[in-house]
Amino acid sequence: MSEVVKIVQLLKSEAIEKQIAAAIVLGELKAKGPGVVEGLGDVLASGVPLLQVHALDALARVGAKKALPAIFPLLSTGADDVRRAATRCIASVGDEVVPLIKAKMATASPDERRALDAALAELGGKDAFTALIKGLASSAGDAAKAAALAVRQQVRNADGHKRRSYLAETEKFLETQKKKENAHGAVAAAIKILGYLEDEKTIPTLLAYANDEKQHPSVRQEAIIAFRFALQTDKPSAKVIDSLVKAAESNDRTLAQTALHTLGSLQVADETAKRLEKVALHTDFERARFVIEMLGRMGGHEAARVLTKVLVTTADRRYAEAAAAGLSGKEDAVPALAKALLETENPDRAWVIRNVLRPTAKKISTALKRQILELAMERLAGGERGYEALLDVARDADPDALAEGLRALAQKLRKGTGKEERARSVYQILCKSDRATDEDRYAYASLELSRSNLDTRPASRAGDESLRLLGLLARSNFDIAKALRKDRGVDLDHLYYVGFHFTELDHPVGEELLEEVVKKGGRAKVAKMAKNKLALGEAGA
Repeated sequence: MSEVVKIVQLLKSEAIEKQIAAAIVLGELKAKGPGVVEGLGDVLASGVPLLQVHALDALARVGAKKALPAIFPLLSTGADDVRRAATRCIASVGDEVVPLIKAKMATASPDERRALDAALAELGGKDAFTALIKGLASSAGDAAKAAALAVRQQVRNADGHKRRSYLAETEKFLETQKKKENAHGAVAAAIKILGYLEDEKTIPTLLAYANDEKQHPSVRQEAIIAFRFALQTDKPSAKVIDSLVKAAESNDRTLAQTALHTLGSLQVADETAKRLEKVALHTDFERARFVIEMLGRMGGHEAARVLTKVLVTTADRRYAEAAAAGLSGKEDAVPALAKALLETENPDRAWVIRNVLRPTAKKISTALKRQILELAMERLAGGERGYEALLDVARDADPDALAEGLRALAQKLRKGTGKEERARSVYQILCKSDRATDEDRYAYASLELSRSNLDTRPASRAGDESLRLLGLLARSNFDIAKALRKDRGVDLDHLYYVGFHFTELDHPVGEELLEEVVKKGGRAKVAKMAKNKLALGEAGA
């Protein structure tokens, strides 16, 4: 008795372990001889999944053709491992099993049908693929989808010749389904297979189905997904982009989301941003947010323009915040933001733009910086609202230019009749910056002094802004007395008031100013008051 025969006899052992061992050994040996296939086929009826799997794997090695009648029923078993092993075993027979599978499909249950499709996919080859594709026509939606999924790996591993034949078969099948009703499940599955081919030649077909609004949404959705695989270049065609944007605007939210995710997976050019503008302002915020975030990742001048439009036109804070996040810190966005700042007349919008533009303000072009500064000065001079954001951006962009602009404006306003109050406001802004000079601070103090009530009582002087400013100048060794003497807007009452204050502080400039009042006041009351204050000071000393 040969060793193979002895091993075959172990398949009839009452011990399951010995049967499993025998099946494994026969498979490893790829044993041939009488009784091998029959013995392995017999144990398939054991109902023991582990034994069935090893017997099926062995049959796939030794030759399963004669055991097919015992193998086919296992395609509908509830044990996944057994079902998969049966699928592999049937596929191992080769092309000659295809007619048998096709015959079985006519009466197969849904579970059997999926397994038969899997066997065809596992088998590969033109005949198997043709049978699988044609079988889609009689498959229910889920079964057709499962068949398409089953063929995925075989399609990916196919060489160029096979792929071309698969493409031809699939497109031929799609042509046969055009006039059939309720064929959308099969069509969607075939479109899915087109995607798996990863061939740009499929794009015209995919475009036709993606753009056809009469098609079932599932078909259009599969065509849109297939673009992700079919597009092999970094720059999709305008037709593909237009198709995806059109779908992204669809009333079918699922279709729209699929289109957006496909767009997000592509390397799109700057001009695509213009096509996305409508979706970025879509009433469905989640849809709009996806596009806004995608534009932020894209960068580029056109994307920045669209995001800026969202930022300045939306009344919904969510849109504005999303657009601001996409623009913040982007140098590409600087021109669009700067122009929007110049164009908006809404102070609230201007502040929003200012906040986004602030980190990159220094990147604004010289021409736009000048325009922003000029507009800020124009509004400030006219007492209009809306200059604040412009002023902030101008300061961040070029603080020296802003200081010069404020200084020139303040001096001009001070010379104008009845514009002292506006001049004072401009000097106030200038003196809050680190570019202000002592001369600027004195000019501001002088304007504050001109509107002082000159009340020498301690409580009143304590709240006088002009005295505070002059005190700061005195501490910086600025010659207050000289400046006051030269100031045409300062009279003897002002000199007395300031002199009185500094005398109270025991500052020498106080005595100097009071002496000036005595000298120029003659017999005026204020001169007598200055003389008395000086006398009191000497007496106190």
